[in-house]
Order: sequence, then C-alpha cells, then structure tokens
Amino acid sequence: MEGFSVVELVDNLILDAINKKSSDIHLESTENNLRVRFRLDGMLHDQNPIEKSLMEQFLSRIKVLSHIDTSKKRVPQDGKIKFNHNGRFIDLRISTFPTIYGEKCVIRILDNDAKVVNLEQLGFDAPILKKFRSLLHKPTGFILVTGPTGSGKTTTLYAALSYLNSKEKNIITLEDPVEYCIEGVSQGQINNESGFTFQKGIRSLLRQDPDIAMIGEIRDKESAKIAIEASLTGHLVFSTLHTNDAPSAVMRLMDMGIEPYLINASLSGVLAQRLVRKLCECKQSDQNYFVATGCEVCNHTGYKGRLGIFELLELTNNLKSLVKENPCFDAIQKQSIQDGMILLKQDGMKKVDSGIISLEELLRVIN
Repeated sequence: MEGFSVVELVDNLILDAINKKSSDIHLESTENNLRVRFRLDGMLHDQNPIEKSLMEQFLSRIKVLSHIDTSKKRVPQDGKIKFNHNGRFIDLRISTFPTIYGEKCVIRILDNDAKVVNLEQLGFDAPILKKFRSLLHKPTGFILVTGPTGSGKTTTLYAALSYLNSKEKNIITLEDPVEYCIEGVSQGQINNESGFTFQKGIRSLLRQDPDIAMIGEIRDKESAKIAIEASLTGHLVFSTLHTNDAPSAVMRLMDMGIEPYLINASLSGVLAQRLVRKLCECKQSDQNYFVATGCEVCNHTGYKGRLGIFELLELTNNLKSLVKENPCFDAIQKQSIQDGMILLKQDGMKKVDSGIISLEELLRVIN
C-alpha cells in the first residue's frame, strides 16, 4: 500500500473486486485495521486489510464518492456510485453501519451490462426445466420464485423474462433495485426519495397495459392481492417470496389472508431454489463422491462458479382441492410429492452423483 494515495487505494480495491467477479465488498472497522472481505460465489473471503492509520480516510473517500455525509458516523447511511470500469459504468450501492470500532461499509456491485443468463445456464434438471417452461407458456397466471436472500431468485426471473421477451409482448417490471438491463423490457426502479414508492409503482404498472409483469417481491397482503388480481385479468405475473421451500409459499399466501379460491384461480406454480458452488476441475474422487481440493484457478477454494438446485410445485387439481381445506405444510408437501414434485435435496443429490457439486456443499446449503 506504500506509495499509493487513498484515492488510488479505493479505486484499486473496487477494480480488484470487479475483476474477481465479487458481488459485495465488506469493509469492517476493527481495533487494529480495516478488515476487507469479498463475497465470491456466495462466500466471504478475506483480502489484505487496510492499515489503521488510513482507515478513516479510506471510508471517507467512499462516502464522498457516494454522496454520503462524511460528518455523520453514528447513524447508518446509504449511497450510490457510478464506477467507470474500462469505459462502462457499474452501479455500486453503499451502506454504512456504525459499530463499536468505527463504521462498517458494504458495497454491493451491480453490473447492469452483465449478460442475462438463459434458462439452460441456471442448472435446471431437464424434467424440471420442461415443466417450468410449460408454466411460462401459459398466457396468464401467477408464478412465484422463492428462496432466502442471495439464492438467485432475480437471476431466474430475468432468465424467464428474457425467454418470453418478444416484439409482440409488453413486459414491465417493478424492482428495487434493477440489477441487470434487459433490452425490450420496461424496467422500473423504486425511488422513495422522489415519491416512486412500491405501493404507487405496483398500481401504476398495471395501467401500462402489460402482457407480462414482474413485481420484485410480494411484501404484504396488498401486493399479493394486486398481483393475483392482475393474473386473473389476463396477465402473466412473476414475483418472489422469502420462504425455504415451495409448499411454504402456498402457506405464506394463506397466512397473509389470501382466500384459498384466489390462490387456486391464480397461482400456476412455485419454484423454490438455492445456489450451490460448483466443484472446480481440480476436484478429486473420494469413494462415492467428488470432493473439493483447490488450485490457483479457484483461488484454492475448490469451487468455481455456482448453479441452482430447484423444487417446482405445480398447482394440480389434487392440490387445489387440498388448498380449499386450509391444509398444513405436511399435507401440501405430501400431495405435491405425489403429483411429481422433486425436492430440493433430491435435485441436489442428482448433481452430487454427477460430480457437479460436493455433498458437503449441498448439506451446507440445504441445512
């Protein structure tokens, strides 16, 4: 770090994170230095720390770039940076948080020019992909993608929209934030400061004569009802929920107070998913399965890249009959399995048996 100015140090750190395809940069003030970590393939990895003498200057530089008040250190703040990387601009979302040793700063890296992946690249097993595509081909309906934060829900939705995108269709989204740009799709981004709130946006979106609508997240009963009503009036609607599996999404809608007859009339299917790290080519066989080893290509982690494991629940006639009775989770899951649903862990085990992922990684993710 000697010989570099704080301006250069900040720029070099961001460049390094982008080149390593990090999704986030974590800067944490400690008693001795500024701890630096990059999130790579969903996992945090330590980088070289910033000296304590440069800690405040380093964080202040980030605040200046993101138009955050440098004098306020005891309250959380948010900001944005447009970072020029080889002639193209990358959005950086900044969040600061006061801690006992100073501020913690997280930088989210959003590359709007990144190529949207197609459905085939997500890791779908062929039978699940065939069923998911059949849901996408329906002219109307409500499709939910569910999973915890960071499970790849937005990427799957973008791939689905890209698959459906054509000159004959009007596709509109409401997102917070827009993570990737899709040519031919009208993408709206929540901006609370200017009055473009989620509540206003979701109602205005439906007045834009959409064929297909994507609502970033079902947050409450109101947004769920609007999405359902839209699907019942001739639209194909996509959204996300935070549940651990597909049957829990049906339970969540009922817990929100959505009447069973509305769920049955609108909901086409629920796709639950997780992201798992793929084994690097340096993997080695250990009895029945492959295990991670590590090499320079994968930064000695044993893993390189990620893909999804999936669980697709389709609202069959049997399941619709069950939903009318306000069933428990076990009943919904049992019926879904009888109707042909493959569980997340079953889809994951297929990828373990194929040597794509390790058993250790699958257990880490689904447990």
